[in-house]
Amino acid sequence: MVINHLKITKMKNTILLITIIFLTIKGSAQSVDNTQAIDKLLKPQSLSLDSTQFYQIVRKQFSAIINSSGKNTIGNYASADVKNEQLAFNATKTFKNSNMLSVNANGGVTDGFFAIFNQTKINSNIGIDFKYNILIKPMSLSFNAKTEIDRLQKHLDSIETLNKYNNILYQHYIESLHKKLEFLNAEINMLTSQLSPKLSDRESAIMGYQLTLKNLEADSLRLKLHTLKPVTDVCKSNKEQAYIGKKEAVDEFKYTGICFQWISIGAGIQNNSFNLYNPDQPTLTSQLSSQNYTTWNIVVEWNRFKWSQYSNFSYYLLVGGRFSMEDNFSDLTKVELRDTYQNSDMVTQRTVTKKITAFRGDYQTNLVGGKLYFDFYKFLWGNDAALHIYPEVNFKQDQSPLYNAGIGLVYSFKDAADKGGKAKINSELYFRLSDLSNIANSNLSLLGRNELGLRISIPVSIFNF
Repeated sequence: MVINHLKITKMKNTILLITIIFLTIKGSAQSVDNTQAIDKLLKPQSLSLDSTQFYQIVRKQFSAIINSSGKNTIGNYASADVKNEQLAFNATKTFKNSNMLSVNANGGVTDGFFAIFNQTKINSNIGIDFKYNILIKPMSLSFNAKTEIDRLQKHLDSIETLNKYNNILYQHYIESLHKKLEFLNAEINMLTSQLSPKLSDRESAIMGYQLTLKNLEADSLRLKLHTLKPVTDVCKSNKEQAYIGKKEAVDEFKYTGICFQWISIGAGIQNNSFNLYNPDQPTLTSQLSSQNYTTWNIVVEWNRFKWSQYSNFSYYLLVGGRFSMEDNFSDLTKVELRDTYQNSDMVTQRTVTKKITAFRGDYQTNLVGGKLYFDFYKFLWGNDAALHIYPEVNFKQDQSPLYNAGIGLVYSFKDAADKGGKAKINSELYFRLSDLSNIANSNLSLLGRNELGLRISIPVSIFNF
């Protein structure tokens, strides 16, 4: 027996040695497959988001970042341009396919108010733009896999467990009422069968009283069963509540970085209604003429947004082009005129001064134009601020290209009471240089052709529709 045991042990050792040698040779020849196998062990399938959860997170961030090309301000907003005396409102609509429609309306401020119509005449610089934003691949999301996935999975599991428990509890409750009603009916039948003329008056009264109580209790149960919702309706309602809870759980998912891109296709119109001043005319009345012209444009833009909890890796990039049929309203010079009238009689004297805002220059319409523009936001200081760079080149019929460039510092004032860190006010201090190549032959130097201003925007979620 000892000899046989030794033989078996040697045979096992020999087989084990041959197996180890074979696996070693195979492993050296298929190192890639082994590496992939190890990766699968280190990165199990459970440590991932499904497509619905992934797109929910991307769509939420996409909704927050959609902008209007007119104001260089990110997000749904109501904004005021201090220098140009304009207000802008931006609204967005999200579709089931994750794409979004943004609508931007803007207009001039009259005496501190934004009015589309002023004394039955359309206000100057009223415009509306529509833009359809289409998410495109690739998209990415980074997060602390083990910590966040476990937390999310536990939250989702607890919601699903509670949903099942509520369904079972309600079903058992309905079943218990039915069983109790059956038991009461059995007792009522038994008591009814025991009633007979042979019973004494006292026994008949006691049994009749018990029968009345049982009937009242049975009627109460029937009424309760009649008024309770069907099990299918309650299960459907619980399922809807669970869906909302799971969606909120995904919204609370803490990611460390996100990156996505989209294409925007849009069109818009703008009305320019203003007074044109020509001092060469012989009379005061003929020097002012009312002008009204509506421009239209088509735009195509490519956008890329990357955010990280480390602001060194966060940026927003927009590259766009626009084709338009327009006027040269932006080339005119704004002037303020004052007409003075003397009113007098035998008792009093009064001087009346009327202020008129007008524009001066060679006004032209029906000009074919275009624009190539670039917006780049580099986030700073923990993503609370951003450096904004926005050069552009404008093309207009029968004119040389016009080059402009601007730089700004965007700062976001956070709402301390909001856990999500939403901004209460976004502000941008900007410096812009116009006509870099001086095609207008201005007497001003390059730095003299500048514009310094402040943009204020107030993010307002109520404009989602």
